[in-house]
Amino acid sequence: MSKALQAKALVESLLKIPTVRIKNIPGTTDKLQKIIQDGRSNLHFISDFDMTMSRHWVRNKETDALERNSSSHGIPARSDIMPPEYKKETTCIYNTYYPIEIDRTMTHDEKVPYMMDWWNKAHASLIKHRLSKHDLAEMAAQVKLEMRSGIKDVLDRCKESQVPFLVFSAGIGNIIEEILKQANLFHENMHIVSNMMVFDEKNICVGFKEPLIHVFNKSEFQLETSPYHRMIEERTNVILMGDSLGDLQMSQGVQHALCFNIGFLNHDIKELEAAYTEAFDLVIEGDANMTPVIEILKSIE
Repeated sequence: MSKALQAKALVESLLKIPTVRIKNIPGTTDKLQKIIQDGRSNLHFISDFDMTMSRHWVRNKETDALERNSSSHGIPARSDIMPPEYKKETTCIYNTYYPIEIDRTMTHDEKVPYMMDWWNKAHASLIKHRLSKHDLAEMAAQVKLEMRSGIKDVLDRCKESQVPFLVFSAGIGNIIEEILKQANLFHENMHIVSNMMVFDEKNICVGFKEPLIHVFNKSEFQLETSPYHRMIEERTNVILMGDSLGDLQMSQGVQHALCFNIGFLNHDIKELEAAYTEAFDLVIEGDANMTPVIEILKSIE
């Protein structure tokens, strides 16, 4: 079968998955044809973490009600390690700034200063409580953030075929690394770009490395400055995965010929579907599993 026919058949099979939406079928088919044609040796992944690699919704084990999964920033507040005053403080910060993040009447530029304030206050609160590396490992084990179904298959396939996988997150990189390691999901082909803690000689968190990465400035981080760049500089095709429109910026810090954008539309589907299907090549709705990504990987030699 020719690569063109293979790509056409792949798109047809993806559209049969009930949670998949593709608006520009010819454009999506052309991109997949090039990715299939160029093979795994010319491919790498860039993925958001929270609500992309992890689930958005989880079931409360006591009530069976749906509730928000934890985020990497949210794990300390859900653990028994942090005192009640920390949890009260972070709840107040979240309730102040999250409505601004999702406010559809504000522009991107109007939101940026508030996002910087939010992240700086959240980090300052963590620093104040003098967390240790041991605390982070204990928190990650205790809270049990739920990963998205199928992510293990995606990461294993990338490892086996030596496809570099970058986790690009506005969360807390040290906690993300702990979560992935404890779940046996962190491999030698992977790298994390995120907000990384600075520890003193006693392994106590005393600050965060620059630059600050928040939900709206992922385009500003230049991957060329990271050691990971050596793994991807010859690979010109990117599969990008994210759950917000801001995640589309993640590929701007690295040169590439083609970026295939996969969006996870976890909530407010009716209101956001048009914007997501316009912006992403393929949209996975309803906090669904990684089956479409696995099918794409299966088709690439």
